[in-house]
Amino acid sequence: MNDFYKNLISKGEKIAVALSGGGDSVALLHFLLDKSRTDGFSVCAVNIEHGIRGEASERDSLFVKELCENLGVELFFYRVDSLFLANKEKISLEQAARALRYEKFRELLQSGKVDKIATAHHERDNAETVLLNLFRGTSLKGAAGIKAHNQGVIRPFLHTSKVEIEKYLAENHLPFVTDETNADTDIKRNYVRHKLLPAAEKLFPEAETAISRFSSLAREEDEYLDALAEKYIFKTKDGFGISLSADAVLLRRAAAAVLKRLGIGKDYTFSHIDSVAELKKKENGARSDLPGECVAAREYDKIVFFKKAGDVFEEKPFVMGSYSFCGNVMLSEKSSLEEFHELCAAEGVYFADADKLGKNAAVRTRREGDVFRKFGGGEKKLKDYYIDKKYPVRLRDELLLIADGEKILFSGLDISDAIRVDKDTVNVIKLTYKPQRS
Repeated sequence: MNDFYKNLISKGEKIAVALSGGGDSVALLHFLLDKSRTDGFSVCAVNIEHGIRGEASERDSLFVKELCENLGVELFFYRVDSLFLANKEKISLEQAARALRYEKFRELLQSGKVDKIATAHHERDNAETVLLNLFRGTSLKGAAGIKAHNQGVIRPFLHTSKVEIEKYLAENHLPFVTDETNADTDIKRNYVRHKLLPAAEKLFPEAETAISRFSSLAREEDEYLDALAEKYIFKTKDGFGISLSADAVLLRRAAAAVLKRLGIGKDYTFSHIDSVAELKKKENGARSDLPGECVAAREYDKIVFFKKAGDVFEEKPFVMGSYSFCGNVMLSEKSSLEEFHELCAAEGVYFADADKLGKNAAVRTRREGDVFRKFGGGEKKLKDYYIDKKYPVRLRDELLLIADGEKILFSGLDISDAIRVDKDTVNVIKLTYKPQRS
């Protein structure tokens, strides 16, 4: 046994050992209890009955209860229905049991009754995880294996070999139970444990340690690359952005980090990440649809991520007053030539000739086929006008416009030349509108 646990536990903390009754978890409980007497932390236990193995599972939980009573250890006990979750979510029993187990761990941590939960994952478990991830197809992150500390769950035995644990159990005459499903090689992890690793160790006796060492190096490099990728991520009004000065490797990592921040978690695939990276090669405005109603879009020198707009603005006849959409408010009111001369250069303030608006003027959002005539310039497609203005693609559908058919009289950013105030203007309208720009 080594002192790796000291990196994970602080003085005064209460540590709950995830106690299944198996040899690894019993050894961990005994080991931490011994160390707690000199290191100033306390130990309790948590047991989850997964509802999978019937009487055998009940027997193991009873063993755990009696062991804790004999050792004077507080026990938190939970019963879950792994079979129900597996059928409901169409996942394996192993996946369902793990999901429910960690759900209960989170509940216990959030209750404040314990500070951390210690699981008995050891060096061989880590080697198995690395190999399984590689066989399934993984990135450097998967090759990094099991984390020593992750969201309140710690693994004090992560750098301890299975042989050391077995020796510790024998030397201390510790009783434990055996889960018969651990011998079922139809389960992928068990096949790696009982078939592949032993075969590898015949040729490479230090295979388990070598894989563990590789995973530690992979984790260090993975964390280093993540830190580099973070430098290219920035916050926007409605999501996040990534600077296109990032190279392909860091761009993909930054994209994965942004998706997690948007709450997508594990719902994305490599193809989603790759589609984001490919935007760097595409023209401005190109998009990639992502899980969770999210979109990534190329905007000049950056890629922005945002949720698809769910709101729709219903077209209304233009009258004096206020209109709002997606947090942007447009106010129209009567004005004068004096105010026009005083404020015509003010940001977000626009003046129009009321008599040029026409009876069919309406407030709406943009549509295909819209055209706009800017001051002193020719008519062009509204889309091309926004491109010239470098107005973000993701925000264009939020702009409130004043239109007469396909002719846009107010673009949300400028008054059309068709309704500009000139020397013949008598009746003036003032529009106040400051839409978001980033």
